Order: sequence, then structure tokens, then C-alpha cells
Amino acid sequence: MRPGTGIDSDLTPSSNLEWLETNGLGDYAQGTATGANTRRYHGLLVANLPHLDRHVLLSSVEDWLCIGSESIPLASRYHPGCVYPEGQKVLKSWQASPCPTFVYEAAGLRVTRRIALVHGSHTVLIRYTLEASDEDEAALLGDSELMLRVTPLLAFRRYHDLTHANMDLHVKTYPIRAGFKIQPYNALPPIYIRSEGLFDFLPSPEWINTVEYPVERERGFDYQEDLFSPGLFEIHVMAGDDIILAASLDEQFGSAQSGAPQDLHALWNAEMARRSAPQETGRRKVKNANALCSFLAAQSEDFLMQTPGGRSLLLAGFPWFGSWGRDTLIALPGTTFLAGRLDEGLAILRTMAINASDGLIPNTFDGDGQPRGFNSVDASLWFAWDCQLMIKALSKEPERLQAFLDLCAPALYSIIAAYRAGRVPFTRVATSGLLEVGTPSTQLTWMDAQVDGKPVTPRNGFPVEIQALWYNTLAFAHNLAKKRGDPDPCSSRELKALRAVFAAHFTLPDGTLCDVWRAPEDGAPDTSLRPNQLLAVSMPEPIAPKSSWKPIVSQATKKLLTPFGLRTLSPDDPAFCPVYAGGPAQRDRAYHQGTVWTWLLGPYTDALLKAEQVDESGEKSRRKPTKAVKRLLETITPLVTTHLREAGVGHMSEIFSATEPYAPDGTTAQAWSEGEVYRMLLALRAADRETWEDWEKTLPYFN
Repeated sequence: MRPGTGIDSDLTPSSNLEWLETNGLGDYAQGTATGANTRRYHGLLVANLPHLDRHVLLSSVEDWLCIGSESIPLASRYHPGCVYPEGQKVLKSWQASPCPTFVYEAAGLRVTRRIALVHGSHTVLIRYTLEASDEDEAALLGDSELMLRVTPLLAFRRYHDLTHANMDLHVKTYPIRAGFKIQPYNALPPIYIRSEGLFDFLPSPEWINTVEYPVERERGFDYQEDLFSPGLFEIHVMAGDDIILAASLDEQFGSAQSGAPQDLHALWNAEMARRSAPQETGRRKVKNANALCSFLAAQSEDFLMQTPGGRSLLLAGFPWFGSWGRDTLIALPGTTFLAGRLDEGLAILRTMAINASDGLIPNTFDGDGQPRGFNSVDASLWFAWDCQLMIKALSKEPERLQAFLDLCAPALYSIIAAYRAGRVPFTRVATSGLLEVGTPSTQLTWMDAQVDGKPVTPRNGFPVEIQALWYNTLAFAHNLAKKRGDPDPCSSRELKALRAVFAAHFTLPDGTLCDVWRAPEDGAPDTSLRPNQLLAVSMPEPIAPKSSWKPIVSQATKKLLTPFGLRTLSPDDPAFCPVYAGGPAQRDRAYHQGTVWTWLLGPYTDALLKAEQVDESGEKSRRKPTKAVKRLLETITPLVTTHLREAGVGHMSEIFSATEPYAPDGTTAQAWSEGEVYRMLLALRAADRETWEDWEKTLPYFN
């Protein structure tokens, strides 16, 4: 997490607070502020393995401070009906920045444990610092022997799964310089574990049975597993010592050849310096940067990864999402090129373009960066939106802009051809020019939850946001072709006709739009008030008539806007689900039936600012949107203050319940939540800088 913001100051250690470490390779480490894992996804080294996806390898360590014959636990772990060990009893404080830091106090000693993943290396470092917390009490220890006993606990399983004691695991450990290596299963790589200081490693293989993950139990999933302990380190210490334990998959890291092993303190110091260095330049790299935006830009680095083959991808969210086409393209502007990472944004768009198949952008990528699905009806259309924003970002770099246009223009024309030729699954261009999507049994838009194989929110027919994205793609391609002298993929006459038929089909009496248009014989239009219609206004080339802009934004503001995002259904609707909770089926029924999604703040803000630019007659207004900007900034203040100190500390959750207190849920760090909030904040600042700066002065931690 970005150092120096203070958002994690004074936080009481809690199992509801989660921290996140990443290394740019798709690996992560994650746990809670008490040190006890509460999810199957938690672990100290969750590695993205070539051809195998992510695996929880080092789940945790069980560490004890031993003073003579007394043993004081530092670790915590859940078992049926109890916590054991009970390190939380001596845990005094915790913070997330610049790395997860736990401070324990007992017998006049203070033990500080820090955890850090090393960027660009499959390596986790665990640093222990011992010092006297009470000189008088520490003096009473006299000549008592001090020792840290540290037991690595291994899972070695896919991060979606759980493991149990079995006879297939290879228990043998092999000595390396300053530690040992073990390869529990032939199909998975060995792990090398080393320690500094004077120590003994005592091989003592055993299974730790029935470890529980309470959050998995709450979510209705299997929640018990067994972890394997290969042995323990007995590290002789004294007050003032500072030692590092490390676990790595890098063979060179664990080399047993002659020569001193890598200096773990030098590795630690280099990693901490790397974390601080970008902050010195971040404000210069990001246009209109400020403390809050600089923080969000730095945090979004966690979602970027290089695959084992060197491909650039963006992960949708932690802890359980991989790389998704739609999610990547929605999150991309705010996590890369608008956040000062132009090269990364270009690289990811290039990955998308070169992996297109028959004009279709992949919907998913595996951990190796290989496309694994072309079944999304809108991922390819979001690609066009990204290209529009990238062109603006490259406006002052003509050579790079030209190179980018040479990449994106052919891809764009191929996308349009694919839709027209019927190569997009369950999608066809109707005679009206609109896109018809799906069947009553398919769920192909972003609102894709299903229960018992049936869509919770059936959106077959003509979904409003699909029409908005389709029109925007056609209009963009038309303008681009004119500038480049390419064959025009869609004439001005066709675009005008498309706007007319859209207005005739979708516009409701109050000026808002139906969510899905269907002919009467196909089930009639779905007039539910949802946020999808905002895209008909927010796109760079909006399809909604100007007369609808204000009614759409007005209803979204009244019924859907919350401090943490937009509801997916109006509270007035009989199908509205106020709380996202329960088992998988209950949660899926609520997922798009009211549940708040943070990423929707991006389209909402674009639509709001456009609506403020026109008067009641639809003509352009010259007035500054001060009131609208101020109201929106005040509304979302809890999101950028309170929420950054809960759930995944320093990150934004995927979703929230639809009514107060808007409990966060889903992933604890979601790329499109953070990317779209960042983009929203830049847009509001550009719309009214004075109002923005006055608001920013009220924010704790960012002044």
C-alpha cells in the first residue's frame, strides 16, 4: 500500500480487515489484521504457476516467542469452536502500509512481524524485529534463553480448492544453505525456505487437521482443510535482533552451491525503496494529480501482471478473480494510462487486439495469458471505448498515436464485421440495425448471475447498454475511417437511422429508457429501472436522445445512487433485494437485483456531466456544473474515506448491500471499482477544479 497516507492509522486489529500484497507476476499474499486466515484464498505465498494457475503454497506460519520454558504464541488460526494458537491476545497494533505489520507485546518484549512480497519474484519475506517494550520487565528475563519457533504450514493446492491429509504428499525435506526445500507433489514446483540468524531446522512432518475458514462458512462453501507442517525453525534471538525468514519458488534463491546466499535484508530494503520511489514521481506523471488520486493510482498497480510468457494482463480482482476481457477493458483507463501508466495500457490493449479471434476480443485469459473464451457479447464493444480514451491520452504524442491507430483501426473494423456476420455467439444484427442478444435461458451481459441454471435477470432481446456500446463503436469507426481514409464501416445515414429506431423502441413516457426492449410477441419490454441506461448517455458517442439525458440521470440519482456506487435495481421494484448475504444461491439472486456496484460511478459521472451541459430544450448550456459536482463529491466521500479503512484496507470492494449500512462484499480489491472511481474523480476535477479542491481539503488522510 502507498506509504504515508495514514488511512491505516489507529485501526484496531480485526479479522474483518484484510491486507493485500502483490508482486506483478499474478502472485499475491493476503490475510487479516489479526493474522488468522478467514478465507480459503488467504495465504502468504499464492503463486501464479506456469500452465497451472494460482496455487496457495505457503498458507501461513505458526510462530512462537519462547522465553525459557514459557511459549507465547504470535500466530492465530481457526479450529472448530476455538482459535489456536491465540496470538491475537498479545497483538497490540497492526497497519497495512508500507507492508502488513503486526506488533506483539509480551514479557517486556515487543516483536514486530512484517510481510512483503518481492516485486518480480515468487518470494515472500517475513521480517521479525525484537526490542524491549518495558526495560524493567525485560531486565527480569535475565539470562533466559530467547527463541523464535517458526513452523511453515503448507497447502499446495489450487486457490479455489481445499486440501486434506493424504498419503501422496512427499514429506521429505532437503537441506539448502540457511534452510530447506520441499516438493510436496511432483506436479508442483519445490519451495525453498530460508532463515537468517543462528537457527536449527528440525524436520518433523505432520498434518495440522481441521483448520477452519469462517468467511467460507458464511458464504455457504466448504470451510475446513488440513495443512502440512514439514518441520520447524528454532531461531536463537535476543532483544535488538532483526531477522528475516523467506519462502521462494526461485531455484537460485535456494541454491546449495558455494558462496553466500542472497542477503535477505538487502532484498527487503530494495523492495521497500521500490515501493516509496514511485510516489516521488507519481504526482508529476499523472495529470491533475493530488493526494487522493495519487494514492488510488499507486494502489491500482496491484492489478497489473506479467504472465510467465511476458504478456501484460490486468486481474479483475482479489482474491479470486483472474483476467476477464470485459472487466479489464472497463478498468483499464483508470488503472493504466490515466494513472500515468501509458505503456502498460498500450501493452494490455495490444494483448487484447492480437488475441482477438475472428474479430472477437477474448472474454477470459488464463494465468499464462492464453485466451480461454469468446462468449461475451460486449467485451469487443468495450474495446472501442478504450481506444477512444487512449486516442485522447496520446493526443500530444503523434508518432505513438499513429502506431496505435494502425493497431486499433483494423481490430475495430474486424469487430464490426464479426457482429454483422453473426460470429458473436447468441448475437445478431436485426433489420432495425440494433443488436439482439441471447435466449431466455442464456445470460450474456454483465448481469450474468444464474441460479439452478436459470438467469436471475433475463436480459434476452435488446439490452439497452449493448445498443449503447454498439452505436458508440459504429460511430467511432465511422469517424476514424473518415480521418484515415479507410472504407466507411457505417454511414452517417445508418447512424441517424439507428438513433431514431432506438428512441422509438426504448424511450418511456417519463423520458427514461427501458432496460431491455422486446417485441410484444417476445415478452414485451422490461421497464425495470436499472443503471444500464446510463451508458446510452455516457458513451463518447451517445445513442440516447438529448431530451432523455436529464430524466435518465435524475431517476438514477433519486433511486440508484448511493455513497458506494449505484444500485442495480430500484428499491421500488418488487424484485429488489436489499441485502447481499447468505449462501451462493441467495447471493446470486441479489447480485444484480439491487446490490450496489462501485464501477457504475464511472458511467454515472459521465452521464451527469453531459446532462449538466444541456438545458431543458436540449441545447448546450454554458453554466458550470458546480452544484452537481459538489453533491456527487459529498455523496461519495464515505467511499474514499471510511471504506478505504474497512474490508480490504486501502482498496475498494466489488459490491455493497443495497441499503444502509451498505455492507461491503464480494472481492476486497476490485479493479473496475478502483479504475472507474479514479476516472470519475479526474472528470469531476476537470469539470470544476475549485469545487474539487475545496472538497479535497475536507478529506482526512489525503491532506
